[in-house]
Amino acid sequence: MVRIRLDEMKQVLRKVLQERDIGKEEADEIAEKLMSLFGYDTTITDNLLCKDERDFFYLLEEFDIVTAEEETAILPSGKRWRIHYWRLKENKIRSLLEEEESHTPVPEERSVYDDLSDKVWKRAKE
Repeated sequence: MVRIRLDEMKQVLRKVLQERDIGKEEADEIAEKLMSLFGYDTTITDNLLCKDERDFFYLLEEFDIVTAEEETAILPSGKRWRIHYWRLKENKIRSLLEEEESHTPVPEERSVYDDLSDKVWKRAKE
Protein backbone atom coordinates (compact mmCIF):
# COMPACT_ATOMS: atom_id res chain seq x y z
CA MET A 1 0.00 0.00 0.00
CA VAL A 2 1.22 3.51 -0.82
CA ARG A 3 2.04 5.50 2.29
CA ILE A 4 0.01 8.53 3.28
CA ARG A 5 1.61 11.73 1.98
CA LEU A 6 1.81 14.98 3.93
CA ASP A 7 -0.61 16.80 1.62
CA GLU A 8 -3.14 13.98 2.04
CA MET A 9 -2.81 14.08 5.83
CA LYS A 10 -3.31 17.85 5.80
CA GLN A 11 -6.45 17.42 3.73
CA VAL A 12 -7.89 14.81 6.10
CA LEU A 13 -7.02 16.70 9.28
CA ARG A 14 -8.49 19.95 7.94
CA LYS A 15 -11.72 18.07 7.39
CA VAL A 16 -11.98 16.24 10.71
CA LEU A 17 -10.55 18.97 12.94
CA GLN A 18 -12.94 21.63 11.67
CA GLU A 19 -15.55 19.90 13.86
CA ARG A 20 -13.43 21.02 16.84
CA ASP A 21 -13.08 24.57 15.49
CA ILE A 22 -9.43 24.00 14.68
CA GLY A 23 -8.40 26.18 11.74
CA LYS A 24 -6.57 25.23 8.58
CA GLU A 25 -3.15 26.50 9.74
CA GLU A 26 -3.29 24.63 13.04
CA ALA A 27 -4.52 21.46 11.32
CA ASP A 28 -1.60 21.72 8.89
CA GLU A 29 0.85 22.09 11.80
CA ILE A 30 -0.63 19.00 13.46
CA ALA A 31 -0.35 17.07 10.17
CA GLU A 32 3.30 18.07 9.78
CA LYS A 33 4.10 17.07 13.36
CA LEU A 34 2.18 13.80 13.01
CA MET A 35 3.95 12.84 9.79
CA SER A 36 7.36 13.79 11.19
CA LEU A 37 6.73 11.51 14.18
CA PHE A 38 5.69 8.56 12.04
CA GLY A 39 8.26 9.16 9.31
CA TYR A 40 8.04 6.34 6.76
CA ASP A 41 6.38 3.96 9.19
CA THR A 42 2.79 3.45 10.32
CA THR A 43 3.62 2.70 13.95
CA ILE A 44 5.26 4.73 16.70
CA THR A 45 6.13 3.76 20.26
CA ASP A 46 4.14 5.73 22.83
CA ASN A 47 7.10 6.45 25.10
CA LEU A 48 8.64 8.64 22.37
CA LEU A 49 5.81 11.15 22.73
CA CYS A 50 5.62 14.14 25.03
CA LYS A 51 2.37 14.97 26.84
CA ASP A 52 1.12 17.45 24.20
CA GLU A 53 1.80 15.03 21.36
CA ARG A 54 0.00 12.26 23.21
CA ASP A 55 -2.99 14.57 23.73
CA PHE A 56 -3.19 15.09 19.95
CA PHE A 57 -3.01 11.34 19.45
CA TYR A 58 -5.97 10.88 21.79
CA LEU A 59 -7.86 13.53 19.82
CA LEU A 60 -7.03 11.81 16.53
CA GLU A 61 -8.08 8.48 18.03
CA GLU A 62 -11.56 9.95 18.53
CA PHE A 63 -11.67 10.61 14.77
CA ASP A 64 -10.47 7.05 14.06
CA ILE A 65 -7.26 8.24 12.36
CA VAL A 66 -4.89 6.55 14.80
CA THR A 67 -5.35 3.66 17.17
CA ALA A 68 -3.58 2.63 20.34
CA GLU A 69 -2.19 -0.87 20.63
CA GLU A 70 -0.15 -2.69 23.22
CA GLU A 71 2.09 -5.69 23.29
CA THR A 72 3.31 -7.67 26.28
CA ALA A 73 6.85 -8.94 26.28
CA ILE A 74 8.28 -11.31 28.85
CA LEU A 75 11.72 -10.29 30.02
CA PRO A 76 14.42 -12.87 30.80
CA SER A 77 13.75 -12.24 34.49
CA GLY A 78 10.17 -13.42 33.94
CA LYS A 79 8.62 -9.98 34.40
CA ARG A 80 6.02 -8.78 31.93
CA TRP A 81 6.71 -5.55 30.13
CA ARG A 82 3.95 -3.75 28.23
CA ILE A 83 4.86 -1.74 25.17
CA HIS A 84 2.29 0.80 23.95
CA TYR A 85 2.10 1.82 20.29
CA TRP A 86 0.17 4.21 18.11
CA ARG A 87 -0.74 3.09 14.61
CA LEU A 88 -1.95 5.17 11.66
CA LYS A 89 -5.24 3.82 10.32
CA GLU A 90 -4.31 4.10 6.66
CA ASN A 91 -7.53 2.50 5.40
CA LYS A 92 -9.66 5.01 7.31
CA ILE A 93 -7.52 7.92 6.07
CA ARG A 94 -7.85 6.65 2.48
CA SER A 95 -11.63 6.36 2.84
CA LEU A 96 -11.81 9.94 4.18
CA LEU A 97 -9.76 11.11 1.20
CA GLU A 98 -12.05 9.29 -1.23
CA GLU A 99 -15.09 10.73 0.53
CA GLU A 100 -13.62 14.21 0.20
CA GLU A 101 -12.92 13.70 -3.50
CA SER A 102 -16.46 12.46 -4.15
CA HIS A 103 -17.85 15.66 -2.60
CA THR A 104 -15.62 17.91 -4.72
CA PRO A 105 -17.78 19.39 -7.47
CA VAL A 106 -16.58 18.66 -10.97
CA PRO A 107 -16.27 21.88 -12.95
CA GLU A 108 -18.75 22.22 -15.77
CA GLU A 109 -17.17 21.78 -19.17
CA ARG A 110 -17.21 24.96 -21.18
CA SER A 111 -16.39 25.68 -24.77
CA VAL A 112 -14.34 28.64 -25.98
CA TYR A 113 -17.37 29.58 -28.05
CA ASP A 114 -19.72 29.92 -25.06
CA ASP A 115 -18.60 33.47 -24.27
CA LEU A 116 -18.91 34.82 -27.82
CA SER A 117 -21.83 37.12 -28.51
CA ASP A 118 -24.44 36.54 -31.22
CA LYS A 119 -22.93 39.44 -33.17
CA VAL A 120 -19.80 37.40 -33.89
CA TRP A 121 -21.85 34.67 -35.54
CA LYS A 122 -23.55 36.93 -38.07
CA ARG A 123 -22.14 37.10 -41.55
CA ALA A 124 -20.91 40.45 -42.78
CA LYS A 125 -23.40 40.73 -45.74
CA GLU A 126 -26.50 39.90 -43.69
